[in-house]
Amino acid sequence: MQQILIQNFGPIVNSCGVTLKVNKVTVLCGRQGSGKSSIAKLISTFFWLEKALVRGDFGINELTAKNVFRDKYCAFHNIQNYFKTDTYFYFKGTKFEFTYEKGRLNVAEIKTARNFVRPQVMYIPAERNLMAALDDADKIQNLPGSLSAMLDEYSRALRNTKKPLSLPLNGFKVSYDELTKSAWLSDSNFSIKMTEAASGFQSMAPMVIVTRYLFNKIKENKKGAGLESASEVERRKIINRVTKLLKDGSLSSSMRATLIKQLHAGYFNGRLVNIVEEPEQNLYPETQRNVLNELLKVNNELAYNQLVFTTHSPYMLNYLTLAIKAGMLKEDLKHSAKSKELLGKMDLIVPRGGAVRPKDVSIYEISQDGEFQLLGNYDGVPSDTNFLNSALNDTNEMFDALLEIQDEVRR
Repeated sequence: MQQILIQNFGPIVNSCGVTLKVNKVTVLCGRQGSGKSSIAKLISTFFWLEKALVRGDFGINELTAKNVFRDKYCAFHNIQNYFKTDTYFYFKGTKFEFTYEKGRLNVAEIKTARNFVRPQVMYIPAERNLMAALDDADKIQNLPGSLSAMLDEYSRALRNTKKPLSLPLNGFKVSYDELTKSAWLSDSNFSIKMTEAASGFQSMAPMVIVTRYLFNKIKENKKGAGLESASEVERRKIINRVTKLLKDGSLSSSMRATLIKQLHAGYFNGRLVNIVEEPEQNLYPETQRNVLNELLKVNNELAYNQLVFTTHSPYMLNYLTLAIKAGMLKEDLKHSAKSKELLGKMDLIVPRGGAVRPKDVSIYEISQDGEFQLLGNYDGVPSDTNFLNSALNDTNEMFDALLEIQDEVRR
């Protein structure tokens, strides 16, 4: 499990030095401007930097040169101006530790590191609606790096689709017309251009399509079909190293096969680290549940996949609570004689593919004054004492106050 400590960065203070553990599922909730996205962007940056170092894109000396981390890699997410004189970061990955202090980044290799499963790191920004709402969005210049990368993946996903792509909502599908180079939304009764669709579809489609597309690429790579998707530099490295292994007469056939397998794992993405800003954006509560179940299902398909998302929605936390309860129930049913029947009933509430174990979920609240808190739980289920549910309670209290005023008017 990766760890990250952030202090004095943008709106983030974290005076108590709380370290966030990046779990199988990690949720960041807080008010606007509290720093949720800043945390998510830093997590994305460090995951990618670790991958790039392992892959050999650059060396530690190049990465730690003055201002390179801030002005090049943090600029990708438009957070280069969030730094302060006392900004501090510590990120512990699988192969490397990163420390940023007094304006300099230091990187140390973890000597006792376990096997590194290379991640496909995807940051899905809140501005994703843009790519579905506009024709020729790919021609817009000076887009933020994360949005440009998202647009590239969305375009590739659409172009490479062989059949309509299903959305987790009432049979709606997205297809791509090569002739007009446009995406279309359809169900059994109608078909419209995605640019004409409701904002909820424009938010949902890029998120769901890119998530599933990237995961399917990882599955293909695991079957050994990924060489054509490697870069030219990577392809040459792979071919050269495999050639050397095949010519090495000192290796047994089983050792040679093991080394080639390890080589493949090092050069191809073996898991998805999916970082999503506000998956609930512009979505009806029931659709929020469907989208969350889809993200969790993809996340569950490989042991080392990870999902990080930010949210303002109390519904998302409540639906995640259902998924956790379903995960607990799924464990209980393993040895039940009625497991098939009861799992079928559970699927109508939470699809078993989207069920999660309590220990695999971490929920952090970020307060308006930039402090962190790990949300507690009761018997494994997240506590309903959180600021999102409190907002709903505030509405009830306000309504009671209005009733009291009404009583005074009638006296």
